[in-house]
Amino acid sequence: MVGQERVTRDGLHMKRPALADEVAEVIAFLCSDASRWINGVNLPIDGGLAASYV
Repeated sequence: MVGQERVTRDGLHMKRPALADEVAEVIAFLCSDASRWINGVNLPIDGGLAASYV
């Protein structure tokens, strides 16, 4: 792994990109009644990359 891909991976708290089923779990939660109080927010599924810029 070289270049930007490595820089991005190394910046992730999880040290790897999300798997498809992990992203699907978040989508299923957001589509469920359990998320009825969540609205008007961005929910990055990025392994902590966005938080690392703060």
